[in-house]
Amino acid sequence: MSMIPTLFNDVLKAIIKWWKQVWFEAKLKARLDMIELENRIASDLEREIEQKPIYTEHPIDPVLQTSESQKLGGALQLTAPWYKETTELEESQEG
Repeated sequence: MSMIPTLFNDVLKAIIKWWKQVWFEAKLKARLDMIELENRIASDLEREIEQKPIYTEHPIDPVLQTSESQKLGGALQLTAPWYKETTELEESQEG
């Protein structure tokens, strides 16, 4: 008769141990997934900010722009941020 409670206790302990391990692994996976999602969102935002184009509008040049084209305004220049950084770096190295 004493064997049944002991067997029941052993089975119960094994089930509890298994359940704790499954619970820990599930929580760990959820945490890691959340960290990965947060990092992906942060990197996407950072990439979006870094790659945002730079628009530059130049003043009207009466020599190049005659009559009707002056109504459109000056020349527009579209530049990538890394192009601006490399030209500034080259200028600082030259000077």
